[in-house]
Amino acid sequence: MAAAAIRAQINVLIATMFNTGLVDDAFLQLQRMREQGRVTPAYVVEVMNRFLNNAERIINDLIGLMNEPEVDFDKVDGLVQQLKLACSRWKPFPLYPPPPSLNCVYFFAASCAIQMCFPCQGVGAKRLNLCCVQHFSHEAKNKEGYLAALGRVRFQFYDLRSMFKIIMELEQHLAACGPK
Repeated sequence: MAAAAIRAQINVLIATMFNTGLVDDAFLQLQRMREQGRVTPAYVVEVMNRFLNNAERIINDLIGLMNEPEVDFDKVDGLVQQLKLACSRWKPFPLYPPPPSLNCVYFFAASCAIQMCFPCQGVGAKRLNLCCVQHFSHEAKNKEGYLAALGRVRFQFYDLRSMFKIIMELEQHLAACGPK
């Protein structure tokens, strides 16, 4: 498949994700930065991978806590807050270059140096974030309510993960086509 056709597929997929509310304008901003050459496609893939790995780890930790005979709702709430942070708006850092003391690409406590330094909070996973906000409320602080909420959160995560994986696969095919 020609590079232009692959890029068109990626753009349609991203537009669909935005139009259906799966992601918000923060994810579009990340894509715009790639289009402008401010970040590489590999950087965008790395951001998506880090989000997916961290979100999956948090969800698995939530599952583990919910499977305990006595649920520690404070720990559950802490993990939900981490997941909401990962889903929240992606915010590029405006300084070029960043100060030497600044680590690059933040996802919770993990950081790594990538070609350009932009601390991130998340990927703009709008529906997953809304699901966390709506369904892990203080009124429903009981095991049954939280299990139901966790089921909805997992569904939204798996939906987002499948779309991100398609984008990452298409980016690999695009990279195999060579430079523009």
